[in-house]
Amino acid sequence: MNRLKQFIAEIHRRSLWQVLLIYCGAALVAYQAVQALTEGLGLPQWFPAFAIVLFIVGLPVVVATAFVQEGVRGPRRPETLPPFVAGPGAGEAPEPAVREARGAHHQIFTWRNAGLGVVIALGMWGVVATGWLLLADRTEPEQIEAAEEMRKSLAVLPFDNLSPDPENEFFTDGMHDEIIAHLSRIADLKVISRTSVMEYKGKSGNLRTIAEELEVTNILEGTVRRANGRVRITTQLIDALADEHLWTEVYDRSLSDVFAVQSDVAEQVAAALRAELTAAERERIEEIPTDNLEAYEFYLRGMEYWRRPGWLAENYRSAQRMLEQAVELDPSFVLAHVWLSIVHSLIYFFGHDHTEERLWLARAAADRALELDPDLPEGHLALGHYFYRGFRAYDQALEELAVAEQGLPGDAELLTARGFIYRRQGRWEEAIANLQRAAELDPRDANRFVILGYTHGFLRRYGEAERYHDKALAVEPEYELAVYARAQNRYWRDGDLELLRAYVSAYPDAHFRRWGLEVLS
Repeated sequence: MNRLKQFIAEIHRRSLWQVLLIYCGAALVAYQAVQALTEGLGLPQWFPAFAIVLFIVGLPVVVATAFVQEGVRGPRRPETLPPFVAGPGAGEAPEPAVREARGAHHQIFTWRNAGLGVVIALGMWGVVATGWLLLADRTEPEQIEAAEEMRKSLAVLPFDNLSPDPENEFFTDGMHDEIIAHLSRIADLKVISRTSVMEYKGKSGNLRTIAEELEVTNILEGTVRRANGRVRITTQLIDALADEHLWTEVYDRSLSDVFAVQSDVAEQVAAALRAELTAAERERIEEIPTDNLEAYEFYLRGMEYWRRPGWLAENYRSAQRMLEQAVELDPSFVLAHVWLSIVHSLIYFFGHDHTEERLWLARAAADRALELDPDLPEGHLALGHYFYRGFRAYDQALEELAVAEQGLPGDAELLTARGFIYRRQGRWEEAIANLQRAAELDPRDANRFVILGYTHGFLRRYGEAERYHDKALAVEPEYELAVYARAQNRYWRDGDLELLRAYVSAYPDAHFRRWGLEVLS
């Protein structure tokens, strides 16, 4: 017990508590400086933690040094000691002058030890930081990934129809759409969706400007000429930012070879951009959807009606008729069954025919597609629409969409459907992530920005909501739904009715309300 008391007394005598407090205080100030330097110099986020480790390691060293250093110094020389007062107890206690000298000695010693420890730790941190600034590759993994994705990004501009018969326009558009679909199946590529690129149909423009608007590096252009049972397709891939031709090819084939042309274009583009093409992706790209060219024409016509904007009943019913003709001519035409199922689901969802029979038709077409090809991603996409659009069976729909995504990694419509489902489930951040990715793949579709704006508005992030509504209006200045959405958001945020009054005056009919709010809810 006496030894413990002597040890504690020795700690007090050597001012170790002061060393500890001074060291911790100085370390705290130094840590604030480290944080400022980390941010100012663009150092990695682990540098402040590294400084803490150095300060922790230095603490016991400083305390131990303070404890033993006086003993190491040895006794003072006699001539340096003040004289003692003779008499009783002489030699047992120094005079006040002696105590004052020793106190000053300990105070200087305490500050020196603590300060020197902090300086050494901070110096070691500075050496590491300087070495990192001079030698390290400071490119963040996220930046590397973004740069790689940008290098492998492309937009397929609408092909020009050079056929003698203007009626072949649908065929040219079909070739364009199918090549986009083939490229979108390659997970290592970022391919802009059809909606965004169709804005440039029939227009000539600077490719660099178009690439910057679509946020891609590469542009694929092409022409199609169909006549006398033959097709001539010319394609060229251009690095628009570097103004460099990467690949070009002219296909002069029999009409029956059109599927081989589509597959070859996708594979050649992937090779030119050094994108990884898996065996499963190659197999899916090279599949021939039908041997019946007449059925394929009806399929292309049906898809043209389905893609028309507005969610209108007449377009869906025309698409239904064309796709029914396709499966009648070729009952094993899997993709025709898939899109026939999706059309039935949308007719039901938008209230054009809200009957049990319509739902039965949607399920029957999806089941037939998966019976023909159980692994078909589009078949699971059709079932995802069926469960979501028909029954609000969200978990079942998500399961089907997850299977579909394995073969359709760059499908903006799939991402949007999943974003809607997450939103209805209250999984807001997951909803925003999916809707944001869909907007990146379709940056010229104003409706995608409106959807994102509404989603942020539901979360009371009104500033972010207005930013997306402004993006929508930048793409399409007269888009009625975007005008209304921004006015509504301003009312939610500020109670300001001015923009809503202006909207009512500008759009007295407001025809979109019948279906628009259903889509955005």
